[in-house]
Amino acid sequence: MKLIDTEDRSISGARTWPGDLLPTLNRVVVNCKSVGVADIISIEENEYGNDDYLIANVKVHPLPREETDNNTNHKSSEELDAMAQQVIEDYQQVRSIYINSASLANNELPKFARSAVETLPTFSCDDIHNHKYFWKLIETWQMLCNTIRQSKQTNLQSIVNELSVTFAMQAKGPLQLPVKRESLPIEVVSQLESLEETAARDFIELGMEPTLNFQEIISLTDHWYRVEKLSRMIRRERSRLEAKESLIRALLGEESAPTNMDHDSTFL
Repeated sequence: MKLIDTEDRSISGARTWPGDLLPTLNRVVVNCKSVGVADIISIEENEYGNDDYLIANVKVHPLPREETDNNTNHKSSEELDAMAQQVIEDYQQVRSIYINSASLANNELPKFARSAVETLPTFSCDDIHNHKYFWKLIETWQMLCNTIRQSKQTNLQSIVNELSVTFAMQAKGPLQLPVKRESLPIEVVSQLESLEETAARDFIELGMEPTLNFQEIISLTDHWYRVEKLSRMIRRERSRLEAKESLIRALLGEESAPTNMDHDSTFL
C-alpha cells in the first residue's frame, strides 16, 4: 500500500457521566492506495508482545498482466462477450446453489446469512461491459466472500472456545471466564494453534479470500484482465460447490438404498 495522507482523529478531554476525565483516545486514520501484492517469505523471530506488529521479510509479487504489456490490443469484443457470458453463468449457478441447496447452505453459511443470500442481486452480460455495474458485481462477490469467511471464523471460534473451557474445567480451582490461552497447558495451546493453522490453510484453498484477490483486481489497469480475474474466482467457487453437491447426492443415495439384500445378490 502507498500512503496518501493521514488524519488525526484523537479524542482528548472527554469525561464520564460523573465527570471523571477519560484518557486520551489515540486514533489516526490512514488513506492508502493499492500498488501491488507481496508474498510473505518469513516472519522475523522476536519477543513479540500482544500489541506488537510482526515484522516480515517479503517479496513483491508481480501482477499478472497489465495494460502496458500491449497484449490487450488483440483481445476482441467477441472474446470479452464470451467471457462475460461465462462470468454471469457461473455467478448465477453459485447463487442458485446457495439458495436452493439447504444442506449445503447450512454447512457454508452462518444462520444470519442464509436468508440474506436470497437477496443477492442478479446480473446480465451487459453489466460486465458497464463499469458501474461491473464494480457492483465485484462488490457483491466480495460480500459473499466476507460472509463465507465469517462463517468459517464463527465455526472455528466455537470449537476453540469449547476445547478451551473443557480443559480449563479440568484444572483445580474455580473456572475463570473468559479462558485465557496463556493459562492453558502448553500441549493444549499447541492443539488450538494447530486447529487455527489448519483452518487458515483450508480457507485459503477455498479461493474466497475477501481482501488480496480484490486488491489485485483494483491494481489491474485493464478491464479485460479484471473480468478475467473475477471469472477465475467465480468459476473456482462454482466447481467447489458443484463437487460438494455431487458428494451430498451420492451420500444421500447410499443412505436411501435398501439394506436387506437377497443372498444371491451380486456386489460389484
